[in-house]
Amino acid sequence: MTATESASTTDSVEVASPSTPGDADESSPTGSDVSVASGMKALIAFARPDAGRFVLAGLLAAAAALLSLVPFWAIYRTIDAVVAGDPIRNELFRLALITLIALVGRYVLFGLSTAVSHVAAYQMLYEIRVAMAERLGRVPLGYVNRRRSGEIKKVMGDDVERLELWLAHGIPDIVASLVVAVAVPVWLFTVDWRMAIATLIVILPAFAAMAIGMRRTMPSMPRYHESLTEMNASVVELIRGMPVVKVFNRADDRVRDTENAIERHVTIVERLSRDSLPLMTAFFVLLAANVALLVPLGIWLNDRGSLSDTDMLFFFVVGLGALGPISALLSLFAHLAQLTTGGNLVEEIMTAPTLTDGDADLIPGDASVELHEVDFAYDERRVLHGVSLRAEPGTITALVGPSGSGKSTIAALIARFWDIDGGEIRVGGVDIRSLDPDVLAANVSVVLQDTFLFDDTIAANLRVARPNATDAEIEAAARAARAHDFVTAFPAGYETVVGERGARLSGGERQRLTLARAILADAPVILLDEATSFADPENEALIQDAIGELIAGKTVIMIAHRLSTIAGADQILVIEDGRVVERGRHDELVAATGTYARLWDDFISAEDLALGDAVRRDP
Repeated sequence: MTATESASTTDSVEVASPSTPGDADESSPTGSDVSVASGMKALIAFARPDAGRFVLAGLLAAAAALLSLVPFWAIYRTIDAVVAGDPIRNELFRLALITLIALVGRYVLFGLSTAVSHVAAYQMLYEIRVAMAERLGRVPLGYVNRRRSGEIKKVMGDDVERLELWLAHGIPDIVASLVVAVAVPVWLFTVDWRMAIATLIVILPAFAAMAIGMRRTMPSMPRYHESLTEMNASVVELIRGMPVVKVFNRADDRVRDTENAIERHVTIVERLSRDSLPLMTAFFVLLAANVALLVPLGIWLNDRGSLSDTDMLFFFVVGLGALGPISALLSLFAHLAQLTTGGNLVEEIMTAPTLTDGDADLIPGDASVELHEVDFAYDERRVLHGVSLRAEPGTITALVGPSGSGKSTIAALIARFWDIDGGEIRVGGVDIRSLDPDVLAANVSVVLQDTFLFDDTIAANLRVARPNATDAEIEAAARAARAHDFVTAFPAGYETVVGERGARLSGGERQRLTLARAILADAPVILLDEATSFADPENEALIQDAIGELIAGKTVIMIAHRLSTIAGADQILVIEDGRVVERGRHDELVAATGTYARLWDDFISAEDLALGDAVRRDP
């Protein structure tokens, strides 16, 4: 077995976390820390919540393992009777019946053990994935954004699935192998200690070869998983970016990038195989080499009269196969150590720092929004410097400024996608860090320009905003968002499946459904990243009508791309380099001849240029 053989098998509620989320050390073992001991410690923790069923599976496996020795006992009794010249007809019938019962019992018990462990394992996988999804829903958005989607997919898919090998198979197999590995040597020593030593002496050098092989390959296992993650992420990115690849005819470049990621992974697998193959081969050869000692020693002792014919034949039959369970046990331990890296990646997500929970009984007093001296940085890059603003209930506040100035970051912080580094954000007079996430979500709704719809029905996508919404409420929201007509044009109506990320809908249709979802949520505060920038004229008019329905009577903080849409805002804040450099109404800011006036002049010039081009093309 090579170092990557088992690791590659599946590649292609304090629930199951090894520790209470947030309590564990956030560091995870690296190559040098990965061992059988760390593997046992980390992976047993995943089985702890359903320990009863796993203990039952282990006991059933132990009983099955003991029954597997009965046929060898029967052979020993038969050999003894034949050598002694005793009449054995009746004895043979009795031994055959005992053997048959033992074999049936063995497979029934081991089947029950495997069934129990599989039920527990698959329940555990379900709970692990649900817990990971819930954890990802509570971590800062930046934690997710810093990871490629293929990486998270690998951990939640492949690495969690790999735990099934340990939970469903490892526990029964290890228990059964342990029982046999202990029982058989004891039995051999009770028959003849000299032959027992000859049978088992190869275990030490074999184990040394495996230990050296594992020590040589384990430091490379994190690189193996990293290359596998990179390969998965590259493949996912290639598939998702295929429209862009085709538009710009860059298939060769993108495929080459993916091919390079695959080649890097193959190179690491080959290196691991080369490092482990000689020592793993030595391990299995040594375990089979006891025949070179056992047979000559047995014949020599028998010739000297110090070993009976029965005992010699017993060791030739049983002793030569005695190391099979020990070989299986050591292989399982090697497999277990290799699973540890995947288990640590799962644990890393399960112990990722989350946004602090607030008080579920604390309710905002009104729909006002206030930022006071807010600072924020993405890792080491500071993007906001002492930003302050106040949006009164029922007013529209527009954020304008150059690309990258921090407008979207302000909206994201109000929705608490991240926690601020300094200052304070209040909704209804309450610090959002003191609010329960569900309470904040009920009071603040976000409509992003980059729409996202799940691969589900239209009705299910709208119910994301309010799971208990009635069909009538869904239809009313869709009508308000100017989406009802195109929805009912589909044969399945609101039960139409929209495809991954809404791929079966046009951009304008996706945007109107997103607005319908926000209307259904009916939050008093709306964060709006202007939704019409890439809409055609017909859709733009419909979306503007839907936005009017959405923001009526609400406190709106709007990120403006087309300045004409925010000329009537109650206040406009100009953001530049992460700071508020101007604030006021449209007329005031234009008259001030500052940054906003320059942006407005640029906007008017661009509109005039576009109109002139259109006239020249269509005289």
